[in-house]
Amino acid sequence: MTSTSTTDSTVVVVGAGPTGLLLAGDLAAAGVPVTLVEKRAPGISNLSRAMVVHARTLEQLDARGLADELEAKGEPLADLRLFDRLALDLTQLRSRFRHILVLPQYEVERVLERRAVEAGVRFAYETEVAGLTQDADGVTLELRGPGTGGGPGTLRAAYVVGADGLRSGVRAAVGLPFPGRSVIRSLVLADVRLAEPPESLITVHADGDAFAFIAPFADGYHRVIGWDRSRNVPDSEPLALDEVKGIVRQALGRDFGMHDARWMSRFHSDERQAPAYRVGRVFLAGDAAHVHSPAGGQGMNTGLQDAANLSWKLARAVQGRAPDGLLDTYEAERHPVGRTVLRSSGGLVRLAMAKRPWTRAARTALAA
Repeated sequence: MTSTSTTDSTVVVVGAGPTGLLLAGDLAAAGVPVTLVEKRAPGISNLSRAMVVHARTLEQLDARGLADELEAKGEPLADLRLFDRLALDLTQLRSRFRHILVLPQYEVERVLERRAVEAGVRFAYETEVAGLTQDADGVTLELRGPGTGGGPGTLRAAYVVGADGLRSGVRAAVGLPFPGRSVIRSLVLADVRLAEPPESLITVHADGDAFAFIAPFADGYHRVIGWDRSRNVPDSEPLALDEVKGIVRQALGRDFGMHDARWMSRFHSDERQAPAYRVGRVFLAGDAAHVHSPAGGQGMNTGLQDAANLSWKLARAVQGRAPDGLLDTYEAERHPVGRTVLRSSGGLVRLAMAKRPWTRAARTALAA
């Protein structure tokens, strides 16, 4: 990309996570010229948070010829047990995929990135949005970073989609607020080896002030997510493996001999949603539009389904085949879904941390 204005991209997608990759790949497969702008350097990180692909997402990926490859990489789980007493039988789902698939986000990204490349998506890495302006015919993006040739640049498009996450530059550029609040502070994440892996593929439980989740990677490591409600420290506070072990022991009764941590981090979880998913020719999708707690593993799945809803509508609009109002249906359909996911994931967190006997009884009934 040069520092001069270009007009060869009909749609610009900002953010090369799962949402952006699926959206860009869909558009390119439909014959729409696409540039995908990403502030990171090329390469898929293995330090992802999402670990679960839901049945409806697998159906969407199956329609694109991708589900079987992902099924071969992941572990299907049809019988899910939570909090000791709650059992969910996913074989009752009316779907070809009567399970959830335990699979790290980076495996999903690899497949989606390859598809996008093969479909002809143009990638602009190490580039971020500095601002944008709209007119009746399109959007001009102001860009900065090494991907622009070392200086500021512009990119012209008929439409822009911000799939650039919690701190979305696209959302800021169109002046949309992101109201909400932090619901969980000082969650801990760790990728570790276990001397004694749990009996279940996914292990989830809470006890007192502690909550823990454990799921396997395909390479012998396990992802551990833990939370100690009584310990509220900044994300920048150093994290030691002993702290992770302590939270897991409190929540699950033992630490499974965890060792050899290859990565550890703290983060906080917000509940936020943009009041609109569309401003003129600019759209928001995925975490740029909505963020919530990791409970239920709904984040990546909701973003991928945003992308699947929007991509074909944008393709028709660009090709002049969209009836009046078609693009408005994206927000009309997906904003209520985002609101429901915020409520359900937040409710699961509150149920998980229930202390009193009557609230624990309610947890079993309501979660089912």
